[in-house]
Amino acid sequence: MTIIQSLLCACGFALAAAAQAACQPGPKAQCAGADLRFADLVGRDLQGADFRGADLSRADLRAANLVGADFTGARAPAAQFGKAYLAQARFVDAKLTGADFESARMSKADFTRADLTAANLSGAWSVGTRYEGAVLDAADAQETKFSAASFKNASLRGTKVRFAVFSEAQFDGCTGCPADW
Repeated sequence: MTIIQSLLCACGFALAAAAQAACQPGPKAQCAGADLRFADLVGRDLQGADFRGADLSRADLRAANLVGADFTGARAPAAQFGKAYLAQARFVDAKLTGADFESARMSKADFTRADLTAANLSGAWSVGTRYEGAVLDAADAQETKFSAASFKNASLRGTKVRFAVFSEAQFDGCTGCPADW
């Protein structure tokens, strides 16, 4: 390893440590790049919080107020978002494999290019939400309301959509999307 590589590596660790130290979960919290693996944030008010690039693997955010929170580029595999309030939250390019959004309220949220493989969205309220370029393969979306949602270039291969509502949804270029909605 060269001296420059060593310095860059040390700076990366220092930045990650600084992000962790600065992160105090609450409204408008600055938690970009923070390590919040397994964090217990159940029912917390995290409205407008910045979680860009954070690691929320297996974090528990059930019933949390995440209105307008930014999870762009975050990693949250197997995280719990059940019954959370996610209106206008951003999950652009987020890794959400196996995450649980059961009965979440996520109207007008943005999941552009997010990986929601095997995620649970059953019973969620997802009106006007963007799933453009997102992967929802093998997800459970039963009884979810996707009215006016956009699935442009998304993938829903093997996704369970029994009793889901797709009124006025857009499916341009979507793979595995319901053809007759």
